[in-house]
Amino acid sequence: MALRLLLFALGLAAALPAGPLPAAPGTAELKITLGPALEIGRKDLLFASILSLCEDARGNFYVLDRREYKVHRFSPEGRPLGAFGRKGQGPGDLEAPSRIIFTATGELAVLEDLGLISFFDAEGAFLRRLDLNGRLGLGYVGPDRFYGWIWRPEDRQQVLVDGKNATVATFDVQPRDAFSVTLPDETGRSVMFNYASEIYVPEFLFDHNRSLSAVGISDRYRIALLDEEGRAAGHLERDLGPQRISGRERAVLEEELGAFVKAKGWPARVGRELAKKIPAVKNAVRAVRISPGRVFVFRFAADITRGGAPVPVDVFTRRGELMGTAEIAEVPLFVGDKAMYFVRTDESGNVFLARREYAVSSAPAR
Repeated sequence: MALRLLLFALGLAAALPAGPLPAAPGTAELKITLGPALEIGRKDLLFASILSLCEDARGNFYVLDRREYKVHRFSPEGRPLGAFGRKGQGPGDLEAPSRIIFTATGELAVLEDLGLISFFDAEGAFLRRLDLNGRLGLGYVGPDRFYGWIWRPEDRQQVLVDGKNATVATFDVQPRDAFSVTLPDETGRSVMFNYASEIYVPEFLFDHNRSLSAVGISDRYRIALLDEEGRAAGHLERDLGPQRISGRERAVLEEELGAFVKAKGWPARVGRELAKKIPAVKNAVRAVRISPGRVFVFRFAADITRGGAPVPVDVFTRRGELMGTAEIAEVPLFVGDKAMYFVRTDESGNVFLARREYAVSSAPAR
């Protein structure tokens, strides 16, 4: 399982991709059918990275390349329609772009790690910028409502703010010690060491599409749906019971944690202390994706050590009504009206995008 590195003020955190859980008994069985892959960025265009994606009302899609500080625009057929953005601090420039969202008002919001939100028209012309200083992980909810999270002394908390950066609502909390230990280094100075596995460390959940947002935390299956004013528009909730981590799974998690600690050159004691934080159960939710017509909730594998296991996904209406459960090979980066988008890496290490049209239907009787 690959590890991804996250930087924090006092240390490093890594997230560990995982497999899925099986569908719960008694749930209507659905089938997700994927069409052929339209590959973008494999030959004629090279992405340095693909971090976020969105679609406009016409089905054109926009790809955020964080490393190149650019947004690429494509037609539904994958034809390049232009690109915009550059590194800098001036109007229309980007410094640390992390998410793009096409708003219901027809604008493209580019959200940055530094608390900045830049708005562009559909062709990439700069319109305006908001500075929501101190808000991390920004997301767009509505014209005057924005999602983010904040650090507090012992934890971090999800918040909803307005355009003046005033807090409108608060949501879930992630304790800082869920993914970190503080130990003295060789000089006796206290250092915080962080390691976050998406399998067992609670992660904040957020998504937005066509005037609807989803907010939650991965250790519980209760996700709030919000309208553009930040008001409750429903919720996604299931009681699936605890998904326990088996002895074999724990051994794999401890082995990968130990390998990461060794690769970082951290003291062996750090690995032992972080291993003590592996709980008895897995997180309930892996990811949420909102499409114009549905909401998809992805879960984890019953056995995370089995490679290639299909991902179970619960499908809801945008009002929060459960339609049923399906399976898919992997979690898409974005789910549009007609297509799902997946990030791929070829044998040379080049990152590219695969766009696949999809359909959701009732599964045939067994």
